[in-house]
Amino acid sequence: MKRNNLVIITALLIISTMIVSCTRSASGSPTGNAAEGEELPNPVSTQSQTMKNIIAGTQTAMAIPLDATEEAAPAEGEEDNEAESTQAAATPAPEEDEDEEIILPTSTAGPPPEVTLEYNVSGCQPGYYICEVEVVPDQTITIQSAHPYLFKEEELTFTMGPEGEYDYSKYIVAGTAKYIPDENGNNFAVTLNIPDAMRGMSQIVVRLETKDPNRYGMIYFDN
Repeated sequence: MKRNNLVIITALLIISTMIVSCTRSASGSPTGNAAEGEELPNPVSTQSQTMKNIIAGTQTAMAIPLDATEEAAPAEGEEDNEAESTQAAATPAPEEDEDEEIILPTSTAGPPPEVTLEYNVSGCQPGYYICEVEVVPDQTITIQSAHPYLFKEEELTFTMGPEGEYDYSKYIVAGTAKYIPDENGNNFAVTLNIPDAMRGMSQIVVRLETKDPNRYGMIYFDN
């Protein structure tokens, strides 16, 4: 009987111990944890310095915009061509005159110069109304009248123009005179200045003109 009681008491103790163990909290706050409501500490990085450098370099490369590449510098030949094209566009080509007109200025300002006739009896080759006596290149020409086709007190006009110009209205008036023969003869010689506009020309035409277009004399001379 006593043995049975001992067994029952022992069993009760074991059961009591098991019940106490089951009433304990299954989990609890670890020792030293921060109180509720406090911020958690920053996590400690476990990455190596090499990995940090690689990540930093990758982030920098990603930050560069894709369209930020430098423009390729033009080659030297392209620069020359571009400069020539710009200069050609800035400077228009001069227009060419299809029919360039020869402009002959007057020999002197104001009225034509009056020249002196030196009367004589000298003549030219038969068939010529005037002929060449002397030429000082780019300076003067002296001509001789050798035909009695002029009227007394007739106005005479001496003109010059380049050889090859047949519009005589463009000729320069080199001098004017009044034909008044004297006891020295009916013919005369006269010295004319070569106009500045004709200096340097190889051949020049000189004309003796009257008011009658059918009475004139004309020769050309080597300047």
